[in-house]
Amino acid sequence: MREVHQDFLGDLTATDSLLSGHFAMTSGRHSDSFLLLPRLVAHPARLARWLDKLVPAVTAGEAEAVGGPALGAVALAWALAHRVGDDCLALYAEKTADGAMAVRRGFGPLARRRVFLVEDAMTTGGSLLKTQEAFEAVGSTVAGVGVLVDRRAPDAAFPLPVTSVLRLPMASWPPEACPLCQAGTLPLVHPKQLA
Repeated sequence: MREVHQDFLGDLTATDSLLSGHFAMTSGRHSDSFLLLPRLVAHPARLARWLDKLVPAVTAGEAEAVGGPALGAVALAWALAHRVGDDCLALYAEKTADGAMAVRRGFGPLARRRVFLVEDAMTTGGSLLKTQEAFEAVGSTVAGVGVLVDRRAPDAAFPLPVTSVLRLPMASWPPEACPLCQAGTLPLVHPKQLA
């Protein structure tokens, strides 16, 4: 098991997906580490090994579709559904003007089935909860969640079963309690805005 863990960490290093510094995450929290997983997703051969670790959770949950939050998980949903088999659909939910998520673009009728949610990284699970609500609003039953990297604390709870390829807890703080902000030595970076 330790060897497999090192292989996946090696993928993060080789693709320059694991960053160190001072970051503002999508959740609003600050961290000294950030996972820029689109860099991993850009390497299909490496990504395939990660997704193969999630396929058993999709089939065990008897999911008929894989869905995720746009934009980041669209490619993941498609690639994972493809690895599951010909009859598995790939769907997504997208942000609405009020910050919620919605299943649109005619996917509603297709989504009325068991859906397995996928995301690249999980810190608080907020985007996955919004995605769950969006799919359930159109009649889906959410079968579970799969993430490439689960960065939550080991004792963190979540209302759905979560399968992760790599569990890599990373410190994060609300902005007002961020020791990096207090030290003032590192600039705050919004990594999703990096070229």
